[in-house]
Amino acid sequence: MARIEVTNDYDDFGINLVESKGRYSVSIDKYNGNSKKVTVPDSIEGIPVTEIGIGAFSENKRLKKVILPEGLVSIEMGAFRYCINLVSINLPQSLTSIDTYAFEYCEKLKNITIPKNIVYFGNIDLKIIGTESETFSDCDRLREITVDEQNPAYASDEGVMFDKNRTTLIKYPSGKKGAYTIPDSVNTIGKGAFEYCNRLTKLSIPKDLMYIEYGEFKKCGRLTHFTVNENNPMFNSKDGVLFDKKGTALLQYPRGNTRKNYVVPDSVVVIRENAFNYCESLTSIIFPESLKFIYSRFSGCKRLTAITLPMSLLYLAENAFEDCPRLKTITLSRNTKMGYKALEGFSGELIYRD
Repeated sequence: MARIEVTNDYDDFGINLVESKGRYSVSIDKYNGNSKKVTVPDSIEGIPVTEIGIGAFSENKRLKKVILPEGLVSIEMGAFRYCINLVSINLPQSLTSIDTYAFEYCEKLKNITIPKNIVYFGNIDLKIIGTESETFSDCDRLREITVDEQNPAYASDEGVMFDKNRTTLIKYPSGKKGAYTIPDSVNTIGKGAFEYCNRLTKLSIPKDLMYIEYGEFKKCGRLTHFTVNENNPMFNSKDGVLFDKKGTALLQYPRGNTRKNYVVPDSVVVIRENAFNYCESLTSIIFPESLKFIYSRFSGCKRLTAITLPMSLLYLAENAFEDCPRLKTITLSRNTKMGYKALEGFSGELIYRD
């Protein structure tokens, strides 16, 4: 890429000239202005603007509205990242690509419409389970994602974004309120689909859902209850807590549940990663003697006062009790293997059962 000279009309834009197969286009490399409303030109000195470059508008705290031109093809990584006052942006029909973190931390963005020609969305590969877009991470007030019905790769329903066949739930808007029932067609929840969904209160899981990333709901601070269709072969729920089908793995305790005491069922052998992070209402957790592995941290469980780990426990997660300021005693077996700095930050009394 090579830099070109521009007239004073475009002094607010730092640009690059991009050549491909003998044709030239302009990439907006940096916005240097102070306007709250910015209109990106469709061309500069007769050369079409086709790209908003990496971080071009990032950390612009004055920006409230952006008008993008038809002819724009791509929005690159982090282009509008940390534009914390951005309320409105149009995505033109010509757009084909939105990269990772493009709108991360756009805290006031309430809705977005994905145009019909978008085929690349972050680093999502719908053929690979567990890939994550993060395009709209930490958009706390985003309530609705609408996808043009003619888009060949993606779809939306009730403001939630899916793949075209509605088998993968890609992104649930962080600002969407209340209870949500995942459609029956969904078999996979994409990684990060429910990240920072602090207004989600209850979640119903359909019979054909087969894959959820461990810790997917760890940052859903108001989620109080999981319900699982009784015919689902992979998952189960009991007292609002999410388990695998057999009840041997505790997958997620809902952070927003207000009960103070919780008894882990006798069937549980393993507590998975992030299952109990920041469950601030809990004052006590009783573990069964069936339990062998704890991979979850209890960090941020600020009201826990005492923990008794079973003699059966073979492994305790690293940094397991970080940021548990009221925890005064931990009772455990000397035979339990500790993860890296498992008791880091704990200053209370250790009581050994053997």
